[in-house]
Amino acid sequence: MSRRIRFPKRTTMSWVVSFLGLGGLGSCGDPSPSDAERIPNEAANEAPGWNVLMITLDTTRADRLGCYGYSRDPAVSPELDQLAQQAVRFDRAISTSGLTAMAHASILTGMNPYRHGLRVFFGPTGHKLGDDQTTLASVLREHGYRTGAFVSATTASEMFGLDQGFEEFDSGLSKELAGEDHRPDTMKHETFWVRATQTEVQRRADATTDVALEWLQQDDDRPFLAWVHFFDPHDASLIPPDSFVQQFDFDPPEELHEGRVPKHQKLKIYDPEISFMDQQVGRLLQWLQEQGLGDQTIVAILADHGQGLNDHNWFKHRLLYREQIRIPFLLKVPDVEGGRVIDSIVRNIDLMPTVLDALDLGPVPGVEGKSLLSLMRTGQEDEPRLAYAEALNTLDDHTPKGLPEDQKDLLFCVVDEEWKLIYHKERPENSQLYHLAKDPMEQENVADRHPRQVERLIGHLERLGAMEIQIEDRGALDPDLKARLEALGYTADD
Repeated sequence: MSRRIRFPKRTTMSWVVSFLGLGGLGSCGDPSPSDAERIPNEAANEAPGWNVLMITLDTTRADRLGCYGYSRDPAVSPELDQLAQQAVRFDRAISTSGLTAMAHASILTGMNPYRHGLRVFFGPTGHKLGDDQTTLASVLREHGYRTGAFVSATTASEMFGLDQGFEEFDSGLSKELAGEDHRPDTMKHETFWVRATQTEVQRRADATTDVALEWLQQDDDRPFLAWVHFFDPHDASLIPPDSFVQQFDFDPPEELHEGRVPKHQKLKIYDPEISFMDQQVGRLLQWLQEQGLGDQTIVAILADHGQGLNDHNWFKHRLLYREQIRIPFLLKVPDVEGGRVIDSIVRNIDLMPTVLDALDLGPVPGVEGKSLLSLMRTGQEDEPRLAYAEALNTLDDHTPKGLPEDQKDLLFCVVDEEWKLIYHKERPENSQLYHLAKDPMEQENVADRHPRQVERLIGHLERLGAMEIQIEDRGALDPDLKARLEALGYTADD
C-alpha cells in the first residue's frame, strides 16, 4: 500500500539548476531513478509527499453535472457532486482544445498547443507530443513517485506521445481484446451500439477502473501519480449495462435504424454514460478512503473538453464555443479548505504547476500555466488569467467534412473575464466576438460593434506567437492509427 513520504523542499532556483543540469527530465523510456535519488534524507524544511490521483473525463460538459447546476432524476453525478463539497470547484475552467489528444497534452505539460507542439491528429504540423517535453509524470517520477496511466481510448494513448514519464501506461487497446461478438463493421464509428466493455479503440470506464485499482493495490511504498482517463460520453459505441441505462427511462434499441445510431438516441445516452463514468469515479475515491489515503492525496478531476449536443448547430466537439471548451474542474488538496467555488477564469494548463506547487517541488521552466493554490485559498488573485484555445481545422486530415462552413478555418481563441474572441485566420471577416458579461451562452457575435476589443485580443494572440504554425513534412500516417481514429469518428468523410 502507498504511504506518504516527505521530500526536502526545493527552491525555485535549485529546481532550475537541476533541470538545466539534466538537460531535461526523463520520459517513459528513461531508466528510473535510484533508490537514493527517490527518497532523499529527511530535512528541516520538508515537502509533502502526497499521492496524486488525476481523473480526466472525456467529452464531459460542465453543465451536465449536478455540482454545476444540472438537475434531473435520478441524479447524473452524485459522486462528483459529493466530491465538490470537499474540493474547490472552478466554474469557468477553459480547455486549450476541443479534442482529446491536444487537450491532454496541455494538462500534462502545463503548456498551450503552440508551445507543446501537438496541434492536430495528423497533418503538416505537430501531431505528436515531442520527446523533449516535460510532463507532470516525468517530474514526479524524477522525484521518486511511481507513475501509472490507465486510458480508455486511442486519442489519449502513447500513439500521441502522452505516455511520457509513466512507468506503467495501460491503454489495453489491442485486437486480441476486441471480443468476438461485436458487429463486423465496428470500425465504422457510428454503425454500432456495442454491449461489451471493450473494442479495438476504446474501453468502458469499469474496465479501465479495474486495471487502475489493480495497479494502485500493488505493494509499493512510493507515493503515486495515477492518471485515469474515462471516455464513455464521447460516443454511443460502448454503452453502459442495460440495467444501468434503464434507470434513466431509456431502453437501448436492439436494432439500429439503417445501421446507424439516430441523433436523438445519442443525445439520450449522454447522461447515462456520464453517470456510469461517475460511478467509476466513486470506486476510485472509495478505495482512497478505505486505504486511509483520503487526506494524503491530491485529487484532480477535469474534462478534456465538452460536447456540442446540437448547440451552435453542431453535435460533436472540436469547435471553440462554450459547450466545447468550458470544462468541469474539481481540485482537492489536503491542506486547502474545500467547498469553495471560484468564478474567475482558470485553464487546464494550470493543473500541472498547481500540483507541483502543492508538493513544494517548484516550477518547471517554460510552463505557461500558473499555480491555483493562492486562488484556492483566498478566492482572489492580483492579475486575472487569459485563456487560450485553438482548432487548426484546415490543417488536420481528420477534420470532418460536415463541419459548419464558417468553422473550416484556422481558429484561435482568447478568453478574458468579460470578452471572448474566436479569430478566423484564413477568413478574418468570419471572426466571432462575444461579450460574455451580457451573453454567456455566446449567441450574438458583436465583432462589428466592438472593433477595439477585437484588435486588443488579436494583439494578445500575436504576443503569444499562437498563430505561428510550423509547417513540416507530415510523413506517413501509421495505418493502425488511421484506422483507430476513423473508428472513433475522426474521419474527413463524416
